[in-house]
Amino acid sequence: MTRGFLAAFALASAAPAGHAQEPAPPAPRWDFIAFEVKGWGEPISSWRLTGRGGGSWTETRKEEGEPIGSYTRVWHEIEEDAQLYIALENILAKLPQPAPDANECANFIPDLAYGTIRLTKGATTTEIAWNSGCMDEDYRAFMAVLKKADLLVAEAGRKGRMLREERFPPS
Repeated sequence: MTRGFLAAFALASAAPAGHAQEPAPPAPRWDFIAFEVKGWGEPISSWRLTGRGGGSWTETRKEEGEPIGSYTRVWHEIEEDAQLYIALENILAKLPQPAPDANECANFIPDLAYGTIRLTKGATTTEIAWNSGCMDEDYRAFMAVLKKADLLVAEAGRKGRMLREERFPPS
């Protein structure tokens, strides 16, 4: 009797053939990722994504001849996209641990773009400052990972619905 019960239980709990369940997506490594690019003290672009792949991308528009400190920021929505977030995490998994320090750079070109990436999990945020002026080989490899991540999210952002424009300095 016990053997019959176990066999019936095993058959009842087995998934029917041809109805394989898709594996659940892996839990996100981070709850929130934020990235910003600046040049000469002005924002160039930035983005923020939650662990579900939704967020926003912001670009700076500047007319030719406008003085430093005068520009328009344009916010775009990035719809939730788990595949985008998984692709981003796969790129960022290649970041060196620890990240190289641009302040220890032997070959440096001033006045190139710089910024930060912030990786948040729970109450902990890891902030990594970067400066694309560092031309050391290990730093260039680090920057290649950041650039690939930035291009991925910027592409999604450009496709997103424009949320608002804001002029700086405000009128």
